[in-house]
Amino acid sequence: MKNILLAILLLLCAFAGTAQTDTLFDGSVGSADCQAIWFEDEAILGWATGCTITRGYTNIASPNTYASYGVESDGIGPSSQSTTDGVVSLGDGGVAILTFAIPIQDGDGYDLAVFENSLNDSFLEMAFVEVSSDGVNFFRFPATSLTQTEVQIGNGGSVDPRKVDNLAGKHRVGWGTPFDLAQLASTQGLDINNVTHVRLIDVVGCIDPQYATYDQYGHIINDPYPTPWASSGFDLSGVAIMNGWRPSSINEHVAGSNLIKVWPNPTTDVITLYNEVSGLNDVALFDIYGKTVQRIHGEGNVSVTLDLSKLPTGIYLLKADGQTTKIVKK
Repeated sequence: MKNILLAILLLLCAFAGTAQTDTLFDGSVGSADCQAIWFEDEAILGWATGCTITRGYTNIASPNTYASYGVESDGIGPSSQSTTDGVVSLGDGGVAILTFAIPIQDGDGYDLAVFENSLNDSFLEMAFVEVSSDGVNFFRFPATSLTQTEVQIGNGGSVDPRKVDNLAGKHRVGWGTPFDLAQLASTQGLDINNVTHVRLIDVVGCIDPQYATYDQYGHIINDPYPTPWASSGFDLSGVAIMNGWRPSSINEHVAGSNLIKVWPNPTTDVITLYNEVSGLNDVALFDIYGKTVQRIHGEGNVSVTLDLSKLPTGIYLLKADGQTTKIVKK
């Protein structure tokens, strides 16, 4: 009887292992199921406005030097297609804490995206992503790695992005890995509609248990290691605020009840806001860094006008009485 039970157990374990191996997540940029976010995606509302870095070693097994490429200010503002400019390296196990002038909120779809500077679709240096609504208590997105752990992926090796999920750095430069706050909706101590901090923790990538990092299931995460350079570890290029907002048209999108209309959008000089139902009161315009560039009180008037003629071309975030729209200044 014991032998029969043992045989059944071994079969179940073998089946589970096969199912795990066959599991695939979304793929690389260009594949049909890819979820990556382009750094100029019109759904991006803004970027991190503050960044603090705690560097890790260039090689955690030989702790002599720290990663040193880039500076903290490289972690704020928009990402780009550059693999060298506007990038800051964390090193093995290094940490970056990003802050936002405009809190990230849970919405339909993805709410934030993290950008790395990988040269291609397979040299993937990854990081855990954690969020906080008080800057003290952080909660991690449940990461999964199904990459083999028998052979160490070297600094010239590759990772199949279909084998990893909820790890930043899954996509090549210019393309961010998206995250949905709804996954953390039941987390005690986290307000998913007021996320003020994002913490990134470099995945060491070493399969030696002495130095390894693990996913939510206790699997060792295997990624390129060692990378004993000044640019060791995860290379942060930017963190974008999505708010789950994907407008169907760049010309006009108003979140919420659509009581407020904005015209024209895009604009070269002025925009006019209309609310014929309840009038307009608090109106504020922010740049992509979250800095307030204009603020007026509508005093309950049906329409108000903002003059953008002296502002640089680009994307701005307009908030009016709790509703939000993205403004394009040409």
